[in-house]
Formats: sequence, structure tokens, C-alpha cells
Amino acid sequence: MDEAQAIALAVEWIQSRGLDYPTEGLAADRFDGAWMVYAPVEVDESDPMAFLDMPVGRSAFMVSDSGRIEEVSSSVPPQQAYEQFMSRERPAGHGGSNADEYMAEFARWLEQDGMHVRQEFGGLTIVNPAPGSGPAAGGPGMSRDDAVAAEASRLIEPIVQQLALLGPPEWEWFWAQFAFTVSAEISHLRFSSYHRTVVVPVPEQVAALVRDQRHVAAQMSAGPWWRLLLTVTNRGETTVDYDYGDGPFPHDQLLSPEHYRNDLEAYPRPRVPAWLARYIDGPAAHDSDLY
Repeated sequence: MDEAQAIALAVEWIQSRGLDYPTEGLAADRFDGAWMVYAPVEVDESDPMAFLDMPVGRSAFMVSDSGRIEEVSSSVPPQQAYEQFMSRERPAGHGGSNADEYMAEFARWLEQDGMHVRQEFGGLTIVNPAPGSGPAAGGPGMSRDDAVAAEASRLIEPIVQQLALLGPPEWEWFWAQFAFTVSAEISHLRFSSYHRTVVVPVPEQVAALVRDQRHVAAQMSAGPWWRLLLTVTNRGETTVDYDYGDGPFPHDQLLSPEHYRNDLEAYPRPRVPAWLARYIDGPAAHDSDLY
């Protein structure tokens, strides 16, 4: 893993947890098998008292070459923080309980945002967000939302299968993130193993499947998702999150305002998140019309 990849992973980790920590101008120091990512502190070396203004115990982030991340305190000497971090790293080339514990920790991280419902489709475990959960597909008393959610979930499987074919040999999990509207699209795909991370472009044939899935998901009362987030292990376990804009989108997955306007024309919604309405319409947006 190079420095840019380590910083990108740390930024994603910081944003996913909503931490009050800078995500611009980060630096990274290399250790054997890991990086320490941190926000540099500028000190006026000409001022002998400047050290009094330096923050104590500020966070830094250890990022291993396997992609595992831990928050550490800058009050701990870097070498000591590194040694403690690496003592919990999965031994290279070994399986067993350490690997199982690491994957369990990874799964908890993926599902940190709460309620999910699991459904089985042809041996692939799909983990859907709570909206749209309800009676099993085809069961009595199934609502329209339940039926649409089941169909939208079914359409995830071919997307995952096609994406999995794009990975390097011996990949262990991948992340796919799609920020789509009717007039513009952003796709990110990254494969990881315990040894490296590889970014892979998403081909048009997969984007077309995602487009179709979004059109079906749009029939739910929540409307179409703004972002589709997939995390898949090499055991076929898939976490699916629909992002409806409850919080601002990452800067690298934020489209221009006109694309959101185009999408709202194609898929009208009675309300949109306040931050997105302000982004689309500027200060003239009225809070009374928003979430």
C-alpha cells in the first residue's frame, strides 16, 4: 500500500464515523507493514514557547497494508503505537482464529450504522438496509414497498457477480460505491486483500445493471437512492446500503447541482434532505419544505 492509498482509506474511515478530524492535508509516516496517518501541526520554530500551543493526545490513524485501521493517540510514542497495532494484525499467510476475529471485526465495522435484514438469493447473502424490510418475498400481506424491495435486492446479485469478476487473484473483499442520477454517474470500485489494495474501473455493462437496479428501487416510497454502497467478501457475503442523503455525500461522490435537479424532475419527491436542497437551490431553500 502506498502513502496515497493509506491516506484515502483513513479519510474514508474518518468520514464513515463522522469524526471531527481534518480530512485535507493529511500526512503519513511509513512503518514496516503499516502507515501512520495524521494531520500535521505547524509550529513556529522561531518561537521558543510555541510548543505550549501544540495539541496533546490528538488522534492519528494506523493503516496496515492489509487495510485494517485503528485510531491511536499521538500521546503514545509512534513506535509503541505501531507495535501495539501490529500485534493485533493477522499473521501473514495464516488462517485460524485470528483471521476469523479480524473478519468479525471487519463485519461489525461494515454494519455499524445499525439495523439490517438478511435475505438469501442463490447462495449469496444480501444485507439490505432496514427500509423495505418486512414479510418475506411472496408471503401473505406483502406491501408494495416490500415487493419492490425484494425485486431491488434480487437485482443486486448480478451486479455483485459482475464486479467480482473484475478483481485481481485472491482478493478477499471489495467496496463498490455508486453515486447516480439520471444525468451523471460516479462509480468507485476497490479490491483489497491482506497484502494490497487495487482500484479498478467500473465498465459500462455493470453501470447499466446499477442503473436498472436504481430504477426499480425508485418505485419504493423512499424514492431512488442517491448512493448505492456495496461491500462484498470472497465468501459471497454482501452488505448493501442505500444512501438517501441523510448526511452530506463525500466530496468525491457529490455531483453538480443541476444533476440532482434533473433527477428530481425524473423522480419527484415530496421532500429532500435540507443540506441537499440548500446545495441545489442555494440559500433560498425553505426549511419548512425539508426534512
